[in-house]
Amino acid sequence: MKIKTNPELERFFSRCKNNLTQEMKNDFLGLQVNAQNEAEIQYAMKVAGFAEFQGPRSSWPSLFMSTKAFLKSPYHSHIHLDKIKDKAFRFTTETLASHELFSVSSIHPDPLRELNDWMTLRALDEPYKATFLYQGKEVWMLDAPSEANTMDPYAMKAKGNVLTFGLGIGYFIYMAMLNPDVTSITVIEKSKAVIDLFEKYLLPQFPKNITLNIIEGDAFNFFDEEFMKDYDYTFVDIWQSNEDGFKLIQGLLEQYLPPYDQVDFWIESSCVEFIPALIYLTFESMAHHRVMKHPDKMYQKVLKKINLYLESIDETVTEVDRLKTLMYDPEILRKIISQKI
Repeated sequence: MKIKTNPELERFFSRCKNNLTQEMKNDFLGLQVNAQNEAEIQYAMKVAGFAEFQGPRSSWPSLFMSTKAFLKSPYHSHIHLDKIKDKAFRFTTETLASHELFSVSSIHPDPLRELNDWMTLRALDEPYKATFLYQGKEVWMLDAPSEANTMDPYAMKAKGNVLTFGLGIGYFIYMAMLNPDVTSITVIEKSKAVIDLFEKYLLPQFPKNITLNIIEGDAFNFFDEEFMKDYDYTFVDIWQSNEDGFKLIQGLLEQYLPPYDQVDFWIESSCVEFIPALIYLTFESMAHHRVMKHPDKMYQKVLKKINLYLESIDETVTEVDRLKTLMYDPEILRKIISQKI
């Protein structure tokens, strides 16, 4: 692929660079919000580029979420985590503060596709004691709104024979069982301790209307076409956050690139958020006949994948929309990630 620059493309590059270098959105994390300053903070978020505040003020959502409503949601009102007593895990409760903005979503791609990505920030209206489960010194599970909000859409999307990688406390499984389009669920879980805990303390509290099959094994031994072809939908959640998520997603996709609409990765947009920025930097380098390199080994590997993918495209690009598609199309991003270097 080649890029023939023009004034429109240069203006696009300039807007992307400006969005890439400003970090105003991160300043809102942890900010204290109350009834008196909420409107002021909402306006500041509009200025910072949060997409949900770009419309008329009457359409702006509240910055508060109901703690009571969260605790009355299906999983939290029916599953009693305080019943867990297991030597392999340490059970604690910690108070999550109210009136403090935190992220309750994965990254939302910029609707204009110019690197002005954003996240949904909310504050609890009341504090509550959240459940923490530790396996050794690591937090294995946190019972928080962000976990629920980032899994519910996948449970609602699931259908037919469902495959999921990663058991956890069974939140996705429980919510998928409430989906009338789901007929069975198969789980691949590496940790026998996690399986034992789930089967002893949590499974007895789950609905009995859906066939559930738990297989002890490593996700990488099952993430292939031969095994996954028998399932209608697959959800993968074997990482703790976006910090370790990308490397695992990359490893899985290098092993097998499944049909895009049949497989979802938990918080995928957050895990791959940096890739559109690297693609933009590659485009700018191509347009100005420079070589793009990055000192970080992981980023440099992705840059090589980006170049390899672009080299397979036989066209000269002059349109901004074409570059935006290459930067933001999630299926294209998976194709880039899946390439082996």
